[in-house]
Amino acid sequence: MEGQVLTHTPAERPRSDTDTPSRSRLPDWHGLLYAPFLWSVLACIVVAAISAAVLPTVPSYDPWAWISWGREVTDPHLSFAISGGPSWKPLPVVFTTIWALFGSAAAPTLWVITARAGGLLGVVAAYLLASRLIRGPRWAKVAAGLIAGAGIVITQAWWDEMFRGTSEPLEIATALWAVLAFLDGRRGWAFAFGVATSLLRPEAWPLVIVYAGWLWFKEPRLRVPVVIGLFSIPFFWFAPPWIGSGQPFLAAVHAEEYNGGLGSDRLFGVLGRGVDIQLLPVLLAGVVASVFAWFDKPRDWLLLSLAGGTVVWWVIVVGMTLDGYPGLERFYLPAAGMTCVLAGVGIVRLAQLAGRGSVPIGIVTTAVLVAITIPWVGSRINQASAEYHTASQAVTRLNQMTAAVAAVGGHDGVFPCKSSFAAVNHSVQTALAWKLHVTLGRVGTTMRHQGVMFVGPHDSIDGIAPPIDHRLTQQQFITQVGAWKMYRMTAPGSDTRCVGR
Repeated sequence: MEGQVLTHTPAERPRSDTDTPSRSRLPDWHGLLYAPFLWSVLACIVVAAISAAVLPTVPSYDPWAWISWGREVTDPHLSFAISGGPSWKPLPVVFTTIWALFGSAAAPTLWVITARAGGLLGVVAAYLLASRLIRGPRWAKVAAGLIAGAGIVITQAWWDEMFRGTSEPLEIATALWAVLAFLDGRRGWAFAFGVATSLLRPEAWPLVIVYAGWLWFKEPRLRVPVVIGLFSIPFFWFAPPWIGSGQPFLAAVHAEEYNGGLGSDRLFGVLGRGVDIQLLPVLLAGVVASVFAWFDKPRDWLLLSLAGGTVVWWVIVVGMTLDGYPGLERFYLPAAGMTCVLAGVGIVRLAQLAGRGSVPIGIVTTAVLVAITIPWVGSRINQASAEYHTASQAVTRLNQMTAAVAAVGGHDGVFPCKSSFAAVNHSVQTALAWKLHVTLGRVGTTMRHQGVMFVGPHDSIDGIAPPIDHRLTQQQFITQVGAWKMYRMTAPGSDTRCVGR
């Protein structure tokens, strides 16, 4: 059993002579199941499902690719081809492969529910972890947990990621639950969460490998799961791209080719993004918690270890960026999640210091310290409101795209031959491939071959319209549906029998 047992519950008491054989053979479900996580999963799934019914629900660029790849795994009429889209990410495709079995109508919504449930699990983990780390009365634990959870919610672009079904909020959940499970004595669960984080972000690999080495010697009974878990990381990262594109390191190639827009000084650019992803007061409060931990008597090595792990994640992100990776803000998310936990502890510790044991003064001081952050919080709340509007527009645009696909004859109208081609605005390439029921490589973001071109507005939802190859000088307008205009693009004197509509 992974957890530490302080007392014997009726289900765990030592076997006596009066125990029946059937009872003695019962599996140790208490040791196998991690109740806090499982109950949290159930609650978060319910909330996420409700959100899918009442809030704008449509995947963004990367999630549409994962959903398409999941369908390719299960659909015998489609080849598994992962080139032509975003970077490969294993864990989401594990889910989308399962959801593909529920049909094309359900799969996108099921994935968004999964991603939102994962994001909510991160908030729950932040609350539980901060509450556990704070020393003091009940009010202090609740306050630290609420501040940590709120810090997650106002993390940069959290609302955008939640609305559009990306995996980034899920990264916070897997990282924080790994720590929480370890503190609960569930070392196997902690390793499983670490592997899940590694299947979302390569930055987690060094940390998981170190933990696996520690487990190998401390928990010999977990050696088989450790070997399986470690093997699964390179297998799921490299084997599917090898099968689907012939390039096992395709994800790394895509990442290095992407221009992160860091400016002339990559170091200062990526460090600035690490600071910006969480609110500045949250970052400072996290530092305060570390200072308290250092001067505590005895020192709070647990808190210092968590702060150190956060710094290590920063170092890995910065190092990979200097090595050529784009250094996007979202790469810092697991570290930002832990910073929010530390911030909850830091703010409440300051309030406790000011209150000197007085509960009313401590509560009031906590409220005042939180109120100081309002100027920063306000901007993030405005961003959340804007993301709701953008997501609503994206739902409308996607519905119009569905009608546009039908207006040009669907799959058969656009792809009369296996060599037929289509192109569309950059940010909706993966969505159109899903709607046309083809692999991503058959829908381009540039009109480089003869075929059907879909043109939508140039905005944050659709991205830029597809640039047109100079040879394609013959443009025939087909029809317009909502914001979408469709054209038949051909080259003079070329064979056009495989050009759609």
